[in-house]
Amino acid sequence: MGVPCYSGAQPDTANDPVGGICLAYFFYVKETKARESIGCMEKVMIFSDDRKLKDLLKKDLGGSKYICDEIRGKEMLLDRVSSQNYLLVVLDARTVGGDMDLVSILREQSMQHILWLTPEDTIANAADDIRRGADFYLTLPLNQSALKQVMGEWERVAGNGHQRWIPAGILPEFSEGEIVGESAGVRHAFLLAARVAPTDSPVLITGETGVGKEIVARSVHRLSERANKTFVAVNCGAIPESLLESELFGFRKGAFTGATADRPGLFEQADGGTFFLDEIGELSPALQVKLLRVLEDGSIRPLGSSEETRVNIRVLAATHRDLLEEIEAGRFRMDLYYRINVVNIHVPPLRERVEDIAPLVKYFLNKYNKRFKKNVISITRDALFGLMKYDYPGNIRELENIIQHGVILANSNIIEKTSLPPQVYQRGQLALEGSRKEKTVNIQQAEEDLIKQALTRFEGNQTETAKSLGISRSTLWRKIKVYKLENFK
Repeated sequence: MGVPCYSGAQPDTANDPVGGICLAYFFYVKETKARESIGCMEKVMIFSDDRKLKDLLKKDLGGSKYICDEIRGKEMLLDRVSSQNYLLVVLDARTVGGDMDLVSILREQSMQHILWLTPEDTIANAADDIRRGADFYLTLPLNQSALKQVMGEWERVAGNGHQRWIPAGILPEFSEGEIVGESAGVRHAFLLAARVAPTDSPVLITGETGVGKEIVARSVHRLSERANKTFVAVNCGAIPESLLESELFGFRKGAFTGATADRPGLFEQADGGTFFLDEIGELSPALQVKLLRVLEDGSIRPLGSSEETRVNIRVLAATHRDLLEEIEAGRFRMDLYYRINVVNIHVPPLRERVEDIAPLVKYFLNKYNKRFKKNVISITRDALFGLMKYDYPGNIRELENIIQHGVILANSNIIEKTSLPPQVYQRGQLALEGSRKEKTVNIQQAEEDLIKQALTRFEGNQTETAKSLGISRSTLWRKIKVYKLENFK
């Protein structure tokens, strides 16, 4: 095996405002005697201008499997990648800066794996770079154990010819009941939840079925002064109307057949805490009137009682319906709408916030690893691509079911596309093939346009045209035939 060695002068990164210094190449040596005997090494490139990061990488990876080299500039980076075979290119997002097309260019030039290093506060952008062609990423500042885990798993994957993958174990951690995601829509929802939580103001949470409206409600409760009190959640559409009133308001002995004893309702049980009415648009007109009374002064009257009871509760509500349309149709009371809609928090559907898919995958992997006592730590790039291209009619609830399915069926500690439900990976495969086809068409169109421009400039003279394009006359002739430009001038 090789030993660490360094070549070239040490670059002055502190005084290099331009950035774009590739500080190290890591050469991975496969453990085969044939490769050792001829000194053939498979290479890994690190592109960063962070001196501390470089030193950390040298310390952790400068063992017998790797040697380091240094290089300056993005142009030289692209030149080296195009002229040499690298199994892995590691890109520091801070060094890449605003050149977000670098990943796409690298992907077009060769088929090496790409690892994206990104600061935690910009992790949402990593989803864009995965779509451009990055295979997996780590957050900065770099965690040494996560780095060792990634490199160890990468060696196994590279050595066995497995698919490119996204390690999930190094994404941000989210606790139970926390809003998960990095998109602008989720950040806005959490900001509103945090701002309204210390008050007792009613909140209306809107969004499609399965987007996580109850999670938002629980976050409001968790951040409020009532956090150590009871949180009661009721789905108004899941309980028959004939039972819902007694469930909410309770009843007294003899109120109806079978009422053999007094029973407090859920409003009373939530006294001092938070009451969440999910799918409030399903409430009957009669119950809407009674709820309005609760919101006005906390008064409830159990079935069979002539006396009112006061409760101290905060009411949160949620719906997937457009309540203004329900008001127009006469199915929802306008006065109740304005009572519950003091603050509105809208949760966008998952198809509009694809950057939240990776953090959600991480969250659900942790959840179902614990439940099923498994250790699924990563997901292949093709599988993640399929997840990002899927429409999610069931939103987050459907994604959770998909990941649960994947964890159960995973043959190893990596979820591959075949571990996902067929409708997911088939959609991703179609999108990937369409993307490749579109890229090919775009390249061919650009080539044809370039040849046309040169032919026009040299008035159809093929010798001069070929010389200006840097190709042989026979190559130009073949291209002219392909693009049917025989008579073009």
